Amino acid sequence: MADGTTDAYYKKLSSPKQASLIVGSSRASQGIHPDMIDSVYGSNNMYNYGFTIIGTPYGKAYFNSIANKLDRKDKKGVFIIEVTPWTLSEYEFSSMNDNKYPEDDNYIAKTVFVNMNPNIEYLIESFKSKNEAIVRNKNRKGAYQTFFVHDNGWLEVTIESDMFSKISRTKNKIESYRKKIPEYSGFSEYRLDYLIKTITLFKEHGEVYLVRIPVIKEMLEIENELVPGFDKKMNELAKDSEIPYINMMPLNLDYDYTDGNHLTIDSGKKFSLDLAIQMDKFRKNKTLK
Repeated sequence: MADGTTDAYYKKLSSPKQASLIVGSSRASQGIHPDMIDSVYGSNNMYNYGFTIIGTPYGKAYFNSIANKLDRKDKKGVFIIEVTPWTLSEYEFSSMNDNKYPEDDNYIAKTVFVNMNPNIEYLIESFKSKNEAIVRNKNRKGAYQTFFVHDNGWLEVTIESDMFSKISRTKNKIESYRKKIPEYSGFSEYRLDYLIKTITLFKEHGEVYLVRIPVIKEMLEIENELVPGFDKKMNELAKDSEIPYINMMPLNLDYDYTDGNHLTIDSGKKFSLDLAIQMDKFRKNKTLK
């Protein structure tokens, strides 16, 4: 009975191998709609394999999972790599266990078989709730604070949309992210190395785009403190890798957010269409050259 209602991860880890992938944090998981990209860019069956900043920062665990998810037979894929300072920053070693990164012991590292349905490995080793929650969550689909992973990997989050709830969520989110700053020691060469490995892997199988999803001003200020000059680093990486870096942060006022950090469903659709248009421009310019 486990399916897209089980939690925010199970469906992604029990779907078939994919030829075109979106990878990144929860901003990508919720904010990039594969069907919108397909409709404008002309890609075929984009799949959203984004998770969270804590669960899937760029590193060995996420890279191995991505590599296992990728359909190596296809050489005409389209790949969107979402980047944020959080997924490319180093944890303070005081918070690490035996020099292992936190994600090395979580669901993304434990789940070796990411294309198996039903995925017994994930349900036994990483599903934290009681099994009865699989049935309960199925019956709660669409209720307040529920997750639903669609067949294309997009994570739909049902949440109250009234202004009071939005203001409260945004305040709490900003405070929680400010408190995260001391947990990090700045930009990580380890994570950068695995981002480069991810880019290299994807380039062997199709077109690759590096993307930054917008957030509200207050969240951006925190990220600028975490990694000063982040966009410059990404521009240099994109130039060295010969791929486009599409920084949508300057357009942050064009979109609405559930908590200052994640796009609303409607804004996610608009953002995805805007992103696809930008991707198409880069592709046409490359063709003209």
